Amino acid sequence: MRFNNLIKSIAVLIGFISLFNCKEKKTEIDSNPVTYEEINITSKDIEGIKYTDYALSNLSEKQIENWLQFQELNSQIEILKKGDLSFFNDETELVTTFIKELKEEIPEKLNTPSIQARISVLETCFFKLEGIKDLKNLDKKTILSFIKEVLISHSNLILQINKKLEQESQKIEKP
Repeated sequence: MRFNNLIKSIAVLIGFISLFNCKEKKTEIDSNPVTYEEINITSKDIEGIKYTDYALSNLSEKQIENWLQFQELNSQIEILKKGDLSFFNDETELVTTFIKELKEEIPEKLNTPSIQARISVLETCFFKLEGIKDLKNLDKKTILSFIKEVLISHSNLILQINKKLEQESQKIEKP
């Protein structure tokens, strides 16, 4: 019993000695954090992002001509490519409503699980980019990485639409 008390006392003593001998780490906190609005993203910055940008095929163009929300999506992506993040600076409700309408208005021929999945990925990337506007101490590299995710997800959606319609247009005769 006395031996256990001695061990406990020594452990507590070592703990106190360790606690007081630890060097205090000082972390520097910037008193003037950089905000999202203060970082100037230009079209040149976005042009420097490396990704494959797919264009809609002629067949795809015809299929989406009445899908107004997709036309608006393409417009917003073009605006984003110019460095204008105003769409993502607005209220979350605007982005939520936009994506909801985009999903609801999918033309029947394009309403497949693979295209719905690409829209869901795009939605996630939109919300990630929209969500960083309230963060402090952002750098340009971080914002550009979120923009890159949006551009890639949009390009993958276009690729999926092209693939879907190309596959349907092929007439394969079975022997």
